[in-house]
Amino acid sequence: MRRSETFVTRRREAIMRLLEGRESAGVGELAERFDVSPLTIRRDLDYLEGRGMVTRQYGRVTIADALGRPSGSRRVLAKKAIAAEAARHVEDGDAIFVNASSTALEMIELIEADDVSVITNNSKVMLLKGPLRQTILLTGGTAVPPRASLTGELAMDVIRRYQAAKCFIGCSGISAEHGLTSNTVPETAVDSLMLEQSREHYLLLDSFKIGKSYTYPIAPAHMADTVITDDGATDEQVDHLYMAGVKNVIVATTSIPEGA
Repeated sequence: MRRSETFVTRRREAIMRLLEGRESAGVGELAERFDVSPLTIRRDLDYLEGRGMVTRQYGRVTIADALGRPSGSRRVLAKKAIAAEAARHVEDGDAIFVNASSTALEMIELIEADDVSVITNNSKVMLLKGPLRQTILLTGGTAVPPRASLTGELAMDVIRRYQAAKCFIGCSGISAEHGLTSNTVPETAVDSLMLEQSREHYLLLDSFKIGKSYTYPIAPAHMADTVITDDGATDEQVDHLYMAGVKNVIVATTSIPEGA
């Protein structure tokens, strides 16, 4: 890696960390803070905005969270890294279930495989930027704003009609003792059915959720064939997943990728 590329990447990561602690920042303010020209800052912001990490309006920049994604810079990077890794496991011709997880939703835009069908109960799929490469089937169901998930018998009936190659779901926590759990009851039945109606199971999970348990059970931990998490996961947490019965753990790198 060239020294200049390393410096640029570190500056962009520093910009994200700075934005985490405040509502917004201006170009001039950032240029002064990092001792570079406004043009250089605009290039940095073009790069970050192009990857959906920040938004700009009226000369100010903020961390992007239009789809309900977490606003902290560390978590933004983690979610994006997990989503990108998950998208790589979708193959040509796959039919996949995607639950109401914001990370699972984000992976849809990153899928490069052809002839993919996505069956989801996440109503925010309508907010994704088109045109999408995939065929999207929205289950319908009961909506309880402000949550984006569609649940109830209508959603379940639609899911029962399909046998998917894979499912990609997120949850509130996973532990050896309680398995996959959620802090909201309506979504658990849908998530459980997606697991039952698919052959391969991918759990998309921020590292801070490993070892956590919540009130409502979804499935035993061994139902997760593969857990994709971020590099904030410790060796102890990864060992915990294997002890819980998870078959495979993939740790995604969260740093900002190199780019001009």
